[in-house]
Amino acid sequence: MVYGHLTVGGIETLIVRLARTLVLRGVEVCICYMPGGALDPLIDSRVHLIQYRSTSHLSAALTSLLRALGPSDETLVLSFDPISAARGLALEVVLGRQTRVSQLSGVFHPHAYFMNGERRDRRVLNHLVARGVGMEQLFFMNSECRSSHADRLKTDLSRCPILPLPIETVDAAWGPSAEPGLRVVSVGRLVPFKSYNVGAAAIVRESRSRGVPIKWDIFGEGPYEVTITKAIQESGVAGLVRLKGTLDYRQFASCVSQYDLFVGMGTAALEAAMLGVPTICATIDEPRHCYGYLDTLPFGNVGERLSEPPTVDIRGLIELYSAMDADEKMRIGQRSRAAALRYGTSSFLNDLNSAAQVAAKSPRRSIVFRKCVAEAYRCVTETRLAHLARVVRNGVRRKPVQPTGRA
Repeated sequence: MVYGHLTVGGIETLIVRLARTLVLRGVEVCICYMPGGALDPLIDSRVHLIQYRSTSHLSAALTSLLRALGPSDETLVLSFDPISAARGLALEVVLGRQTRVSQLSGVFHPHAYFMNGERRDRRVLNHLVARGVGMEQLFFMNSECRSSHADRLKTDLSRCPILPLPIETVDAAWGPSAEPGLRVVSVGRLVPFKSYNVGAAAIVRESRSRGVPIKWDIFGEGPYEVTITKAIQESGVAGLVRLKGTLDYRQFASCVSQYDLFVGMGTAALEAAMLGVPTICATIDEPRHCYGYLDTLPFGNVGERLSEPPTVDIRGLIELYSAMDADEKMRIGQRSRAAALRYGTSSFLNDLNSAAQVAAKSPRRSIVFRKCVAEAYRCVTETRLAHLARVVRNGVRRKPVQPTGRA
C-alpha cells in the first residue's frame, strides 16, 4: 500500500484498517508512507513498514525489503490517489524485476484527478498516471466518482469496479440523551469541499433565534480552518460552534456517541452511523443543503452530488430532529446504523480480490511508458527545481498590485 502522510482522514484510516484485516488473514502487507502522521502508532505490528521521504528513497527501501523477505510469486500495489498512483508506477518498475506485479488504484473523490484549482499541467500529468496504471485498474468508491472521471478523462470506465468505502462492524453505542439542548458533531479534515463546516455557524445562529438550543462541535484540522473561524465570528456564535482540533482516532467511538446528531460525509459519517448515531450525510461543496440522512442515499454514496442538486435544508432537518421524542430519534439512529452495516470489510476484500485477479491478467502499458510517467511526476512534484518553481509562483501570487498613477 502506497500513500503519503497518515493523518486522520477517510483514506488514511482505511489503510490502517485494511492492513490489519489482511494480516489477520495471512496476507503479507507492507505500508509505504511518509512519517509524522497521527495514525502511525495505530498500524498493526505485523505489517512491514517503509517510511520514505521521496520516490527515490522509497524505491531503494523497497528493494532492500524485498531482499530480506525473499522471492514472491505475485505482488499487488494498492494506491489511493494520483500522487500515490504515480509512486506506485515507480514501485512497479522495482518489483517487476523480481515478481509478477500489478497495481490497483482507488478513486475516492469525484474530482480526484482534476481537483478544483489544480493547474492544467498537473491535470494532464494525472491523466498520464491513470493511463500508466491502466484505466481498468482504477476502482471507484461509487458510480458518481466513476461517471465524473469518465466524462473528464473522456474514456469508457464502465468495466472499472465500484468498491464502496469499507468500515469495521462494531456494536451500537448510542442512545438518545435526556440532557437539555441539542449537541451536533462533525469530524473530518477541514478542506474546501466540506463546506458544511462553514455553514454550521449560520445554521446555529438561525436555529437558536428560532428557539432551538443547539451547539455544534467540529473536530479536525486543515486549510479551511481560517474560513470556518471567520464564519463563526461573523455569525456571533463563538462558544456555540467550536473548533476542537484533531480527534484521536482511538477515541472516535467514545466521543461521537456522546452527541445527539452527526453531520458529515465519507468514512466518518459511516463510522458514526455504525455506532447508531443519527447521521445527516452532507454533500460536497454544499454549506446548507444535502439529500437527507445517510439511509436516504444510494449505496456507496457518502456525500457526492447526484444528478439532481440537493434540496434538503440541513437546518430544517436539525430543527425537526430536535422536536422528536426519544423513540423517534432512536429509530433514525437505527436506520443510520442499518445503512452503515452494508459497508462491511469482508465484501470489500472479496471485490478487491476479484479486481486484483482481473488486473493481473489485463494488458498493461509498456514498462518504459510507466517508468517515464513515474519519473515525470517525480520531477514535477519532488525535485528542487519544482520546489523553487512553487516558491516563485506563490510569491508572484502574493505580490501586491502597484498603483500605476492612471485614473
